[in-house]
This record gives sequence, C-alpha cells and structure tokens, in this order.
Amino acid sequence: MSDLPTLTESELVTLGEFSKVPEFFQNRTNFFKSEIVRYVKERRVFRISIMGETRSGKSEIGSTIAFWYSNIFNKFFKKGYFDNMDVFKDGKFKPQELVFDTDYVCDNQQVYKKRMKEKYNDRTLKWGQIWQIDEEKSSTGGVGSMSEMIELGNLNNIIAKFNQAEIWIQPLKLETRNAPYGLQIIQNDYDNRTNWCLLFRIKQSPEGMSEFLLIGWVKIPLHKNTEFRDEYNKMKNDWIAHELEGGGDERMKLRSEVAEFMVEKYPKVFEKTASGKGFKMSKTKQIIFLDRLIMKGKVHTNFNQLEKAYIIEEAQMILEEQEMEE
Repeated sequence: MSDLPTLTESELVTLGEFSKVPEFFQNRTNFFKSEIVRYVKERRVFRISIMGETRSGKSEIGSTIAFWYSNIFNKFFKKGYFDNMDVFKDGKFKPQELVFDTDYVCDNQQVYKKRMKEKYNDRTLKWGQIWQIDEEKSSTGGVGSMSEMIELGNLNNIIAKFNQAEIWIQPLKLETRNAPYGLQIIQNDYDNRTNWCLLFRIKQSPEGMSEFLLIGWVKIPLHKNTEFRDEYNKMKNDWIAHELEGGGDERMKLRSEVAEFMVEKYPKVFEKTASGKGFKMSKTKQIIFLDRLIMKGKVHTNFNQLEKAYIIEEAQMILEEQEMEE
C-alpha cells in the first residue's frame, strides 16, 4: 500500500466503488512496464488506450509510454532479436532502430491511416514502430465516415505484419480497438512531475461487450525530452487553430487533395467539348479513371462511390473556377 497517490475527498467520491476493491490498493507500475517488455519480446502488437479530462496530461503520458516502448524495443533490436523476421526477407524493408518523434503523432485516425500508408508505400515504414493518435474530439459522422472505419480495419494487415504499436487518446472514453490495457488519469502530482492513473484490463465478453477490469495504479513521470515537448505543443496549437478556423474534417481534405491532383496531373480527363458546355469524357468514365488511379496506387485512399462522385464534381468545379479567374 506504499507509494500510492494521496487522494482528496472529492477524488475518492468520484472514484466511488473502485476505492473499495483490493486492486485499488496495488501499485502496478512495474507490472505495466513488464507487460510492454513482454509484448515487444513476443513480437506482438502493443496497444494502450488513455482517457482523461482536457489538460489532464494525456498527451504527456502517451509520449512517456512511447519513449519507454521505443527504448525497450531498441534494446532487443541491438541484440539482433528482430533480424530474421519474414517481413525483411525480400529486402524491401530493413530492420531499424526506432525513433519516436512528432512524425509519429497524429491528431486523428484519418491522419494516422494516411501517414502509415505513405510510409508503407515509400518503404520507410519501420517494423515495430509506435504511434500516438491524440484524438481530442470524437470522430464525427459524414460522407465517407463508415468507409473510413472499414478502411482502418483493412489496414490491420499492415499493422499486424509490421507490428505497429498504438497509443489511442480520447478525453471521454477508453477505446476498445483491440487494446489490451487502458489508463484513466486520476491525479496530476505537479510537485513530483508525475501522473497517477488507474490501469484497466480490457476484455471482450462472449456477448461482444467490453469489460474493464481494474488492476491497480500506475505512476507515469513526465518525460525529459524537452525538444519533443516543444514540437508537440506547437503541433497541438496548430490543431486547435485549425478547429477554430474550420476547414472541414480530414476525410473532406483528402477528397479535395485528390480532386486537385487529378486536375493538375490529368487535365485531359476534364477536357471540355468544343462548345465548352460539357466534358468530352462522361462522369462515369472520369470515376472509372479515378478507380484505376486507386488500383495503381497513385491515389492511396479507397473512397466509396459517393465520395468518388464528390471528387469528380470538385475537380470540375476547380476547372470552372480557373476559367472564371482567367
């Protein structure tokens, strides 16, 4: 019962029934670290979900865990523990030490998916890499939202084959994206620069429901990488500015980028008729051309049919705007 947080009366009231079970009086920090070691050693995908109020230190905790994981991975790497993996046999990818920096921090799952696919396609994806997905707000529905979830599920092939570790951060809930453990932030100890969290084991019941089993407390210190912290804070400020300024969700941005790409690289697809009132190529053929770009890997997102129609409409609108400006 030593080395546990000293809780205020309001914190005890908030925790309710949790404060009455034996696990509440256990410090499981060493166990949690040993689980990271076990997942790395067994070459298994490590995932952790973190929840807590705004400004409660979720990002700091996630980054500290990412640095722990990377250090543990690199110790095994230096011993040649991952040299003979099947994924390296064709020579396209090579075993590498991990470096956790802001390239591997994403503000939502759409950015994570896009960035991981880009690194996979240009052969820079590292086996065993850990990512931090810092979703400060829940994903909203919209055109392509279901396709987004399906596509992220399909990317599990890349995630599993390349052993991509994930830290999922949400303010209001523990994610159940195959994460074996979850952390709920309870207390910030500013004097000792540490955060106290409750550790939960996340399991699926036979009925398909998620069960959260309390294991005990985990004490996570602030990491000492000040350069990373400064870069991360700048990124978060940019994310906040983007939200305040509007500009649509990431899926909308992806569609717009593809429309601009098609207009720039394949202008003949949108060549006008002699009268200038229509396009030589029908909309159906333009969509088929987009399908071929997706199949050839020149467009990296598998849009649904409605999204493809939106992309073609926007590409046509871009041309009309250009004509109006001339």
